[in-house]
Amino acid sequence: MNKNRLEAFTDAVIAIAATIMVLELRPPQNVTLQGLSADWSTLIAYIFSFWLIYVVWFSHHNIFNKAKLISTRTFMFNGIWLFMLTLVPATTAWVGEHADQTLPEVCYLTVLLLWSVAFQLMDQSILRDNPGIPRDRTTRASARWWLYGGTVAGIAIAFVRPLAALLTVGIISFCLSLELLQTKPTPRQEQ
Repeated sequence: MNKNRLEAFTDAVIAIAATIMVLELRPPQNVTLQGLSADWSTLIAYIFSFWLIYVVWFSHHNIFNKAKLISTRTFMFNGIWLFMLTLVPATTAWVGEHADQTLPEVCYLTVLLLWSVAFQLMDQSILRDNPGIPRDRTTRASARWWLYGGTVAGIAIAFVRPLAALLTVGIISFCLSLELLQTKPTPRQEQ
């Protein structure tokens, strides 16, 4: 598989997903702070989702920079990862509209969990196909336990305090950002 074509397609899908999410933000009905705060849950859901996509996009870029070979298996895992990503805008919008409801929060966090698992499978496939390339800090199993644990905890929290479940996404995004700040960018490896 041509790595450059797959990266270009992936970048386009990521850009479209991030752009679609912003379309859910509506201007306030009036020019007061109360009008601005009326749609706060949609704004919070957008911020958390956008930041998570942005951080994961860097990790995707970094692991693809290391790879010389992109196998069919990696291509397929990338497709599954992108599919799950395309569900993030819809679940983000749903959570934004109903941040105090359990079902939207559970669906949102489940999509994020499946998206994370698909990324890890893709990452492992790249590592398997390209022996000797180092793992990033954000994709090591030791750094992923809190991601999966936090997401599963968020799902459980959604049954008791749905709004607090949304905050777990903010915490996860923040923790991934801290890991990202310690990740060294990888020079591009050509095929």
